[in-house]
Amino acid sequence: MRDKLWSDSDEKRASSSLRQSLFEIKRDIGDLVDQILIVDRYSIGLRMDAIWVDVREIPENTALFAQFGLTSDIELLEGIDISDPEFEDWLTMERQIWYDKAVEIEETAEVAPVVSKPASPRPAQIIAPQPLHSLGFLPSIQNGCQPETKFLADYVVESVAKNLHEFQPISICDFRESSNYASDMASAGETDFYIRTRTLQVGNSLTLTLFLYRATQINMEWSQSIQVPVSEAISPDGIVLNGFISQNVDRIAKSVFEDGVRPSELEHLHRAGYSALNLMFRLDENDFSMAETLLAHPCLQQQNSIYPALQSYLTSFNVGENLGDLDGARSEAADRLLTEVVDDNPFNAIALACLGHVTGYVFKEHEMAESLLERALLLNKTQAFVWDHYALHKIYTGQYSQAMEAAKNASYLGAYSPISYSYDVTHAMAATMVGEHGQAVARCKTALRKQPRSAAALRYLLINFAMQNRHEEAEQVYSRLLEIDPDFSNPDVQADRFRLADKDMQQTFLTSIKQLPKL
Repeated sequence: MRDKLWSDSDEKRASSSLRQSLFEIKRDIGDLVDQILIVDRYSIGLRMDAIWVDVREIPENTALFAQFGLTSDIELLEGIDISDPEFEDWLTMERQIWYDKAVEIEETAEVAPVVSKPASPRPAQIIAPQPLHSLGFLPSIQNGCQPETKFLADYVVESVAKNLHEFQPISICDFRESSNYASDMASAGETDFYIRTRTLQVGNSLTLTLFLYRATQINMEWSQSIQVPVSEAISPDGIVLNGFISQNVDRIAKSVFEDGVRPSELEHLHRAGYSALNLMFRLDENDFSMAETLLAHPCLQQQNSIYPALQSYLTSFNVGENLGDLDGARSEAADRLLTEVVDDNPFNAIALACLGHVTGYVFKEHEMAESLLERALLLNKTQAFVWDHYALHKIYTGQYSQAMEAAKNASYLGAYSPISYSYDVTHAMAATMVGEHGQAVARCKTALRKQPRSAAALRYLLINFAMQNRHEEAEQVYSRLLEIDPDFSNPDVQADRFRLADKDMQQTFLTSIKQLPKL
């Protein structure tokens, strides 16, 4: 195998490459590796009694040839591309052997009976998908950096990877400490993209750049830079640096997770967290149902905590966006998922934010919700999604000035997110509570330009128009809202949609709606 796959390397280097490939194969196969592979110091083999290989079975059962739609024109291992001359020689020979068999089989396949071997009973197993996407860290470039700024390059790439991983499990290959990273990169064949940072400090000015490379040709996909005073880059609140991280996360996520318009079911599973969340925020019944189906897939059970957290999070759309039905069984299931994930002590900030939102907004257990959301912020203050749900919690519990600050952070950090309209809505809600009606209206309109079906944006646009006595505009918004949420005409439903712990504020809202002239 060393000679076939790494013929240009010396024995030591080829052995190292083989060990790396074997490690990756074991990682991908998971717990079934010992049932499939035989590995010792001198050899690597397959347990042939445990696997089924088409080119071994078809010559014994030639009817399978036609059943699988094969012809002699279809090459063995068609499309495989390993640029080693020894491997190419071997592959050419094996393809010729297969071609000769295929020509012979074509003449007899129509009359050959299908011979089925009795299958050995074995328990059904569901193999959960391993992370499909992989990101490599390249050594950073630093020019003129002082001790207080040297950490920024590593902080950026590690934060980017952390944020991506919270949305969707990915593999990380770290080449930053490698003495020969170009050679290591060549052996990490599963890596899809590489990122690196460049920091340039000139006096008190810092330029920070992140590069994304597509692994297939090591071509630069894009780069993004900021130039800021050093004091802002290393300020305790971190808002400028965190904004740069968040913008790159959203841009990388688009490159990594959104390749392909309509991916297959397996590919959907490999990006299930990212896909499901975005499907929910499209506010469409079909997309919402697709998100439910995706998250309920057996392969995702007992996996990364983001999946059960998102399953529980679906219930907030039942209540707030009138999508699906929150019946007793669904509510009980959400509560069970919430309890299971919290008991497992997850360290995923997105998962904790989802659970905190459901705990407070759906189940109205605000004390527990605050604990979960504060834990999420402690874990990751660069996630717009976390700040957004922290702001929502502060709105529901009447802590409006804190809600406004958190909402500003969310809308700033999440400006380039595919769900940025939801951050605009939260900002509008907080602005409403502190009496900044002009800003609230502007934010609602921005959100509705991005997502016209946002019932929450329409509700708060309605309230702000009503509270400003802009009755005609309020009535137009009310009509649009009823098209999306017909039950909103019921005062009890109105109260349930707002779900404010501050009963005086909630009554103000309901009275403002009731006093519209034409309602």
